[in-house]
Amino acid sequence: MMTRRDLIKLGTRAGITAATLPLWSNEICARAFAQLSSSQYKAVVVIHLNGGNDGNNTVVPLATATYNQYSLLRGRVALPQSALIPLNGTDNSGFSTVGMHPALINIAKRFNQNQALVVANVGPIVKKLTKDELVNSDSLQPQGLFSHPVGLAQWQGSTTVALPDTGWGGRIADIYSGRSGGLPPAFTASGSCLFTVGRTVQGVAIQAQAESGGAIAIPAALQAAVRTLAQADVNSDNLIVAQVARLRESSMAEQSILSQASQYGSQLAAKFSTTALGASMKMIAQIINGRSIIGASRQLFYCVQEGYDQHGQLLNNQAKTLADLDMNVGAFMNALDEMGLTNQVMICTHSDFNRTMQSNINLGTDHGWGNHQILLGGGINGGRILGDFPDLELGGNSDFGTQGLWIPTTSVTQMTAGIGSWMGLNDDQLDSVFPDLKNFSDYLRY
Repeated sequence: MMTRRDLIKLGTRAGITAATLPLWSNEICARAFAQLSSSQYKAVVVIHLNGGNDGNNTVVPLATATYNQYSLLRGRVALPQSALIPLNGTDNSGFSTVGMHPALINIAKRFNQNQALVVANVGPIVKKLTKDELVNSDSLQPQGLFSHPVGLAQWQGSTTVALPDTGWGGRIADIYSGRSGGLPPAFTASGSCLFTVGRTVQGVAIQAQAESGGAIAIPAALQAAVRTLAQADVNSDNLIVAQVARLRESSMAEQSILSQASQYGSQLAAKFSTTALGASMKMIAQIINGRSIIGASRQLFYCVQEGYDQHGQLLNNQAKTLADLDMNVGAFMNALDEMGLTNQVMICTHSDFNRTMQSNINLGTDHGWGNHQILLGGGINGGRILGDFPDLELGGNSDFGTQGLWIPTTSVTQMTAGIGSWMGLNDDQLDSVFPDLKNFSDYLRY
C-alpha cells in the first residue's frame, strides 16, 4: 500500500512536487489509492499493425499437402517450410498443423507454452456470409472494403461502417470510468485515435521518449506557470478561452499523474527495442508497473507499429517488421512476468486487412480481407487456433475475387466482444459496447 510519504518521495525524485501536490490531496486520488491492493486489475494492450499485415505468411500450414498448395499459390513470396516455427497442438486448425513466421520466435514460444492463441481469418463482416450472398448484395459488404483508413477505423470501432464515431476501447472505458482511479481508463501511445473515444470518455494520449521509453514529463517550473495561467483563464468571460483553460488544466493534471506512474515502482529488467514500437510498449509497461499511482482496476492501451503496407519485397520487409514486433511483445511479456501480471494483461493485434494470397510483379502483395490475429497473456486458454482457415483455392468459396481475398469466417465483433467479456462485461454491457454482436450466435471465448 502506498503511503503519503511514498508520494512525497516520488514527487521529489521526479522534480514535480510543487506543481502536482494538489493532485494528491483531492478526493479522486484518495479513492484511487484506496484501490491500490485490488487483485482484480485487468488491462488490454492493442497493437495495430498499420498498413495491412500479410497474415498468409504470419501463420502458415505445415502439413505437406496444404503447404504445397500454399507454396504454389504464393510463388516467390512463399516461406520455406523448414523455416517456419511449428505450433504445438494445432491439429484442430483445419490445416492439420501450422507454423509461424520465423521472425516470431517469442510469440511462437508463448503459444507453445499455452500463453497465446491465433484467431484465424477474422475481419469486418456484418454477419456470417457466403460468397454468393456477398456477390449478389453490395449492402452486405463492409463499407470501403480494401481501404486503409476505413479498415483501420473498422477495427478500432469493431464495426463494418466506414466512419464510426466511437471505438470499442472507448466504449468499454465508458463502463469502467468509475473504476479508473485518477485518469480515464483508455490510453493511446500513438497520437489521437478512434479506439480510445467513447460516448462519454475521451482517452488520454501519452508520448514516449525515444530512448528511455518513459512518458515525456513537463518541467515543474513550466508546469506550475501553465497551471497558473489556466486557473486564471478559467474565469474568463470568453467561453472559448475558459473552456480551453479547463482542458489545459485537466491535461496538465493527467500528464502529472502519468509522469509519476511511469517512474514509480521497481525498474523493469525487460529489454525493449529503440524503435517507436519499443518506446511505446516500454512506456505502457512502466505505466502498468506504476498503476498504483493511478488506482485503476481496468485499463486499455493502444499503440501502432508502422510498415506493413508491403506492395513490394514482402519477404525482406515483413521479416523486419515482424522481428521488431516479436522482440517488443517478448519484452512486454517478460515485463508482465516480472510484475506478476501475466494472467491479468492481454495483448492483441489488429491490422487494416490481410493481403492477397497471390503476389504481384514487385514481389509484394496487395489489399486483401480476412486476416489472422494473435492474442497473448491474460491467463487465456492458449495453444489454440480459434475460427476457421479459408480454403486455399483461388476463385473458390473462400475467395471474394480471384487472387485470394479471403472472406472472413469470424467477425471483428466476435473477437473483440470476447475481449470485453474477459475484462468482465456482462451480456447487457457487451450488447451496448458491441452493437453488431446481435447478428452473431456467440463471441469467442478465451
